[in-house]
Amino acid sequence: MSDDGKSFVPPAALAWRRAALAALWALVPTFGQMASAAAPAQVTLQVEAPHGLPGLHHSALARFIAAHMAKAGLADWRFEPAAGNAIAADRVEWTFRLNPYAGGEVRNFAHTSTDEWRFGVHRPITIEVRLYLNGEYQTLVEKQAIIQGGADDPDLAAAVASVTQSLLGPSGAYHAINAAHH
Repeated sequence: MSDDGKSFVPPAALAWRRAALAALWALVPTFGQMASAAAPAQVTLQVEAPHGLPGLHHSALARFIAAHMAKAGLADWRFEPAAGNAIAADRVEWTFRLNPYAGGEVRNFAHTSTDEWRFGVHRPITIEVRLYLNGEYQTLVEKQAIIQGGADDPDLAAAVASVTQSLLGPSGAYHAINAAHH
């Protein structure tokens, strides 16, 4: 220690520290590149909805679903409505079914009359979503919801976002089976 209370560092040690600091600063971009290379690539899933809902033809329904899946905020996934009749290797298939009436009948929306969807009637439904990656089935998520149907239905939008989280979110079905295989 010097007379003024400060530590004395030999000039050679100062030069070595400066060189080490400069070397570390030079490596910072390299570590950033390695981290981004290690990050998983974003997967684009084609959204298929073979049957429409009243007020949403199947192609409009696929666009609606893709938009609301994107709003679930999952950074590793992108969603696009399926185009044409080709079956994509990376896809999600959405199916909607009316839940049983008091009499026990079950109907698919493809056969539901539009009269049943007038005047804002809420209907209980079952939503099934199947995930396929590289052409192979991965998992299924099923959820019950009550919706009105149509492009402005906030309940349908919320159900789509919820099912998306249950399927692909951090604690979703896909991550659960993926963790079990590793």
